[in-house]
Amino acid sequence: MTLIKMILNEIFYSIQGEGLNIGKPAVFVRFGNCNLKCRWCDTKYTWRGNKEVALGNVIKEIRKYKQCKHLVITGGEPMLQQKAILALRKAFPKYYIEVETNGSQPVCCFDAVDLFTVSYKTSNSGNAPYELKTRNEKCVYKFVVGGKADLPEIAVVIKKYKLPANKIFLMPRGVTRAAILKNQNFIVDYCKIKGYTFSTRLHILLGLK
Repeated sequence: MTLIKMILNEIFYSIQGEGLNIGKPAVFVRFGNCNLKCRWCDTKYTWRGNKEVALGNVIKEIRKYKQCKHLVITGGEPMLQQKAILALRKAFPKYYIEVETNGSQPVCCFDAVDLFTVSYKTSNSGNAPYELKTRNEKCVYKFVVGGKADLPEIAVVIKKYKLPANKIFLMPRGVTRAAILKNQNFIVDYCKIKGYTFSTRLHILLGLK
């Protein structure tokens, strides 16, 4: 078990601030490295300075938070290290495991994951269009909205991949409380029209990690 290593940035305990499980306590396992470079990324520190850590050490760190049985594997792009995800499932068979991904990678760890939160990156991120490869019944789809001009492109992606409305989350872009509050009202109105779910960034509003 301890021979398995993963590229890791950090492990911490907080609440899930976004998406389907918003407000729930979770242990965050942040993998390092990403295949995309979003201009507004709030975790650019995962692009460099990461550590190669033995699985056994990761397990010990997670077990420090024994009161919590909810893992959020995030990044970076965790789907670049699917063997590590499989290893964490084996180590924590009764945990709820959620993976946050940009959706660019095919899924090889389907059985190990309870929820994939897929955040497809539209052109406001500065990335070229890419194929949405992470699509299955365990997925919800989260789109970061910086302004009204983003909505037509999001609509095209939803239509192209036939994503169900009840699995769509729209979230305001921003790393400050002021930015989140400024952008949220038109997104709420659009969600009401389309039947999508609005997600804030609760950890930002509360000043949490």
